[in-house]
Amino acid sequence: MQQSMTKVKYLWKENNNYIYSTFLTLLLTVILYANSLNLPLKFISLLFVVSTLLIVFLPKKLEVATIIFILVFGTISAIISPINDIPDEYVHYSRTVYISEGDINLTNNNKKLRISKDVDKLIKQSGKTFITSNLNATKHSTREYSYPYIKGTNAYYSFSYIPQALGILVGNALDLPILLTYYFGRLCNLISYAMLAFIAIKLSGSFKQVIAVVTLLPMNIYLAASFNQDGFAIGLVLVTIGLFINLLSSKDKSNYNTKFFLYLVLCGLLVLSKFTYFLLVCLPLFIPNEKFGKNTKLVILKKLGGLLLIFLFAAMWFRLYGQVKTPYVADFLKEVNVSQQVKNMLESPIVYSSIIIRHMVINLINMNNIFQFGALSYGITNLFPLYVCFFFFVYISNASKITINIVEKMGIIFVISAIIGATVLAMYLTWTPVGSSTVLGVQSRYLIGIIPLVLLLFSSQQQKFKQIEDILSDKLAIHVSLLFILAMLMSTIFRYYH
Repeated sequence: MQQSMTKVKYLWKENNNYIYSTFLTLLLTVILYANSLNLPLKFISLLFVVSTLLIVFLPKKLEVATIIFILVFGTISAIISPINDIPDEYVHYSRTVYISEGDINLTNNNKKLRISKDVDKLIKQSGKTFITSNLNATKHSTREYSYPYIKGTNAYYSFSYIPQALGILVGNALDLPILLTYYFGRLCNLISYAMLAFIAIKLSGSFKQVIAVVTLLPMNIYLAASFNQDGFAIGLVLVTIGLFINLLSSKDKSNYNTKFFLYLVLCGLLVLSKFTYFLLVCLPLFIPNEKFGKNTKLVILKKLGGLLLIFLFAAMWFRLYGQVKTPYVADFLKEVNVSQQVKNMLESPIVYSSIIIRHMVINLINMNNIFQFGALSYGITNLFPLYVCFFFFVYISNASKITINIVEKMGIIFVISAIIGATVLAMYLTWTPVGSSTVLGVQSRYLIGIIPLVLLLFSSQQQKFKQIEDILSDKLAIHVSLLFILAMLMSTIFRYYH
């Protein structure tokens, strides 16, 4: 008994600050987001107990701790988020069902875009929660109907929907009610994201704390716990960046060519799932050639050959998916005309270049949108300044862990600029009325993947950074990330369960 009490006292002494901060965070969210005094005390208590147990018995390995947090709190998010509440979830869900029925490719023939009536039933229940939905006993239907809005996912190939589709297949095979199958599909997507996060952290070596914190962004958890393929795509982006960091910092040259080949494969997959991020293929160009082998000419040939291959593949995919015409989901899209927009830009390059550059800067420095959820209708944006402060401490704690030369830094600047520019340009061409002086449709979540690169860019070997290296322990970094996830979950609860 005495030994047990001693252990309890030790655990309390080691973790009391974490427990207090968890309690205070939950209290703060009540003050900020509660709409009435009728508080969901059972749910709040559950969050507090689960958070406390996880932080007290946190695994020592950062990648293991991170994947546990993703799975536990992602599961909670998947369950409490209303049906089709995540951005564009209804169309991603319909694409998932389409794939689960054995249909791989999209077509402009709307009559061939047939899916189960389950989709129609769940779309009509959009905004309902697992408590208010009346589909708890409704079984899977084999009856089909035409649903042309599936074409809204034309930029993504089918493989990024495989996890969700497996969830749908298993749920239907077990004859589960369609609501349970829906949630199971969300959970399968979450599991795939957790696996990718684990790989990304393992690959990134001494920079793993940064990658772990990015994987635990509330928006990433929120997206991964849904049918939106962005969860899978962001995971893939982080794996690619993790492998780049590995190439950058590894002193073992024996398997560099294998890693470079895998890097090209990942960039090829990004073409099909997160198009503008295929530009990550440019990063290895700026790594010193001697790391890839002694034959400089052969190394340069490999780099340029890989770059050309991915760019050709991207051009082919861009042309291919552009042939699938998406239906109008808003009246202003009738004023969108890609060819006319391009013509205007060529005729007045200075005017339109200034529009693109201005919105590149705006979207880089104003990313509080990543703390908005639902149809951008609620969130924790008032906590974003606190998150920026937290991320600053993550930066200074890791700034001296990787040595980067000036050429590599210039390469990172180029790729960051190219990804932001391509994202803004894509939305200007495909989502903005012709001749507009603003750019519509760009959301902060589209740029989450560049965050590790920004921190990597400012790596420094200055003595002042060496002195404060690891000022933020892995446990503290995980815990503070948890506090923001709790805020996200609480905001969802107060939004829909009051």
